[in-house]
Amino acid sequence: MDNAPIHKEIEDILNERNKDYKCVYLPPYSPELNPIEQFWALVKRKVRRQKLKDTETLQERIVDAANEVPIQHLENIIQHSKNQFDNCLNHIPI
Repeated sequence: MDNAPIHKEIEDILNERNKDYKCVYLPPYSPELNPIEQFWALVKRKVRRQKLKDTETLQERIVDAANEVPIQHLENIIQHSKNQFDNCLNHIPI
């Protein structure tokens, strides 16, 4: 998790429900370790490609762009973050 204050609440809930989990906080400014950052970067690029149509809302464009991301691409993003996380744990520069 990143260090957003809301995540402290999530950590507390996870700790209450299951003692087997250990939350690990990501270092600041480390989007390579957080797959959601890579996903949103992809969605933002898709949203910015074209102007909104008269009847289209920004929310609709975001939902459409998110739904267009292939599952394989999401799996690749997650694997990339896992690899980078392993590198980080092994003190290999990312």
